[in-house]
Amino acid sequence: MQSSLYPYQLKFKYPFKISHGLRSYTDVVYVKLEHENYTAWGEATLPPYLSETQQSVIDFISAFQKSMPSNNIGDWFDKLSNDQSGNMSAKAALDMALWSLKAQTEGKTIGELLDIEKRGFPLCTYTIGICTFDEMKLKVDDANNVGFEIFKIKLNGENDEEMIRNLKKLSSKPFAVDVNQGWQSPIQAIEKINWLAGEGCLLVEQPMLKNELREMKEVKEKSPLPIFADESCQGFSDIELLKDCFDGVNIKLMKCGGITEAFKMIKKAKELDLKILIGCMSESSVGCSAAAILSSMADYADLDGPYLIANDPFEGMKVEHGRIALHQLRQKIKF
Repeated sequence: MQSSLYPYQLKFKYPFKISHGLRSYTDVVYVKLEHENYTAWGEATLPPYLSETQQSVIDFISAFQKSMPSNNIGDWFDKLSNDQSGNMSAKAALDMALWSLKAQTEGKTIGELLDIEKRGFPLCTYTIGICTFDEMKLKVDDANNVGFEIFKIKLNGENDEEMIRNLKKLSSKPFAVDVNQGWQSPIQAIEKINWLAGEGCLLVEQPMLKNELREMKEVKEKSPLPIFADESCQGFSDIELLKDCFDGVNIKLMKCGGITEAFKMIKKAKELDLKILIGCMSESSVGCSAAAILSSMADYADLDGPYLIANDPFEGMKVEHGRIALHQLRQKIKF
C-alpha cells in the first residue's frame, strides 16, 4: 500500500460567512492510496474553527502508514477503527480511500458492500452564507442555474429577518436555516423559530451552543419546526444523548472520521427515530462523493461543496433535478 499526500486550498466562489466568522478558502489535504494497480482518493477538509491543520493531517497519515506491517486493507481498517487520537478529518480521508480500494478490489460499489438499500436520493440544499442582497442574488442565480430546489440559509442572530426577507424576494423555493450556535437563549430561539415557521422554513439547524442540551430540549418541546443537531453531533456516542433534544442530526464525515463511523451513526439514529441530514464542511468532489454514497439513507443532504468552490480539482457526485446523483470520481487537475 502506497500513500501520497497533497496539500491544497479550495477557494470559495464568494466569501463565506457564518456565525463562526468569514473565510474565502478552506485548506484540505488529499490522500491517494495505490494498491494492486488500483488507485483511490480521500480528502481531509480543514475549516479554521477546527483544531486539525494540513501539517497534522500529513503527520497522522504518514505515521499511520509507517506503523502498518501489512498491506491488507482489512488490517488498515482495523487499525483505523481502533485509533483513539482524534484527527477526525485525517481519519475520514483514509477511511473513504480505503472503502474505495475495497470496492474496486472486490468489483462492487461501496453501497453494495454496505448493503445500502437502493432507493431515491434526497434533495440537496444550496448553502447561502450571511451576505448582502446583491451577493445573495448572485448565489441564488448560481443555484437555480444548476438545478437546486432547496436553500440553506446561514443565520447568526443579528440580521436574520433581513436574510430571510431577501431570500423570499429572490426565490419561492423551500428553505432551511442553520444558526451554527448563533442564538443566545431558549426564549430568543423559540421566538425566532416561531417567526421562521410563519415564513415557510422547513427545519432549523443548531440554534444554540452545542453543550446546552437541557436548553435545547426546551426549545425542541416548544418548536413548531424540526430541530437538527450539527455541532452537538460529532460521533456515534453523541446520538443517544441527543434523542430528546433534537428531531434530527447532521452527520458529516469530517466530524466523525469517515464512512465507517457515519454509517453506524445513521443506523443508530434511525433506531431512535431521528431524522438524518448528510452534510459537509465545504469539501470538494472527493469528500462529497464519499458522503453521497450514504445519502440514500438520509432525509436531506447538504453536499453542495463542489458548487460553492471555484477550483475543485475533481468531479464526482452531482445535483440533478435538485437531488443527489452518484457519478464516478475523476481527477481534473494534476497536483
